[in-house]
Amino acid sequence: MIPIHTINLSHYYTFLITRKEAFLFIDLVANYYTSHKRVFTMSILENQLSKMKSIRFLLSLAAIILLLLPVLSSTTHAQRLGLGVTAGVNTSTHLENFRFVSGDINLDFSPGISTGFNAGLMVRQGITQRFRFQAEPSIAMLGASYDDSFTLRGFDFETDSKTQLLYVQLPLLIQFTTVPPERTVFGRQRSETTYHLTGGVFGGYLLDAQFSGSNSGAPIGIEFQGAFSEDVRNQYKEYDGGVVLGGGLEHGHNSKIGLEARIMFSVIDSGDADFSFRPQNIGVSFSLYYML
Repeated sequence: MIPIHTINLSHYYTFLITRKEAFLFIDLVANYYTSHKRVFTMSILENQLSKMKSIRFLLSLAAIILLLLPVLSSTTHAQRLGLGVTAGVNTSTHLENFRFVSGDINLDFSPGISTGFNAGLMVRQGITQRFRFQAEPSIAMLGASYDDSFTLRGFDFETDSKTQLLYVQLPLLIQFTTVPPERTVFGRQRSETTYHLTGGVFGGYLLDAQFSGSNSGAPIGIEFQGAFSEDVRNQYKEYDGGVVLGGGLEHGHNSKIGLEARIMFSVIDSGDADFSFRPQNIGVSFSLYYML
């Protein structure tokens, strides 16, 4: 009989988690996906095809904007076309718990808040004095965090992990803005602060999905902790979409600086049909922008 102090813990831990029941939340998560009918590690050809899809999608976004601008300009030629840049932070999560039950595996994790970023361009066209249209080709990092416990083969484990989903998005928005009275100072129009409400829809394409973190436990009475990071794009649908609501303020006359807060709700179940959870993205963003 081998004394317990001579057991190779890494081999023991591998034995615990190489079966597919361990799913995402075990340190050697790749072993599950390579045993699944859909292999997580994409081949070189699949990676190239995915990159080509991303490029085609970005070109499609650019084409849509180029087609919209002359239409809007011809119908609202009296209104000034604005171009700008925007950047900010996102806080997001999933609406559904992660659940997986198989044999002696019972996972039920509540998604927590994950922090990401957003950055992109702004194309604004006035419709009337109070209403305007705005398109924002951008990238956004969404996801969820998990800080929970689970049981595997009668042993208790803890996970501290998160998903990070990188999307290219195209929000199409209508804004309602206040119109302050015009005031001049020494013959020049004075800069004013205006307030606006935002509403619209967005479409998104998933560029990258990462699941990373660490798991800890003491299955044989010895504490250990293992870190992991995996590409989980095949777990999510390529496309996302939903609604956007928000509000903000901006200051200036010709060039303007602004601040806006928004809530984004995905109406599309972003999980892949072959897997056992159905996440929907929901997030709040805070952005600073500069409009020419």
